[in-house]
Amino acid sequence: MILLYTNERLIKGLLEGKDSCIKFLYREYFPMVRSIVSTQNGSQEDAEDVFHDGLIIIYNRLKNKRFKLNSTLKTYLFSVCKNIWMRRCERKYRLLYGADSLVNETEGPYSQEASEEEETEKFRLYKKHFLELPEFCRIILTHYLCKTPLPEIARILDYKDTEYVKARKYYCKNLLRKKILSDPKCKQFMNYE
Repeated sequence: MILLYTNERLIKGLLEGKDSCIKFLYREYFPMVRSIVSTQNGSQEDAEDVFHDGLIIIYNRLKNKRFKLNSTLKTYLFSVCKNIWMRRCERKYRLLYGADSLVNETEGPYSQEASEEEETEKFRLYKKHFLELPEFCRIILTHYLCKTPLPEIARILDYKDTEYVKARKYYCKNLLRKKILSDPKCKQFMNYE
């Protein structure tokens, strides 16, 4: 059974993270993003990354109560994804050829702030390498980021004391840092800045 969504139902479903809504967005809107990306020699994976980043940016903007969507979600998603792809092509061109050209499609109501794209890329890089960590590292760092007290982390992981938790946390943070810094995407990202 294929569900049809109004603009309002799509927005509500996206904000609530409804599976059926996300699947609808991929089925109905991903082909247009794939088309944008493929016209400039992008791969299927590039298109998926751009689409995913576009959804994250739109989701974050929709959560902001002051944000007002003045078009359909489809139009807005198309514009955001197009801007993401153009920025990536521009960055790749500058990295390869040292050009100082600017893409002028970053102005107007559908523009994406550079900081939003950078934050999305940093998050993707962090998440990729975080998920590759050993399970005990993921658990320790998750609890640490949630500000769980060290004695509680020691109890959860059945460690002997908080000093051992500190040592493991230090090891895990360094492991994550090394993984991220050794990633070629991180090096490209750092060269861009």
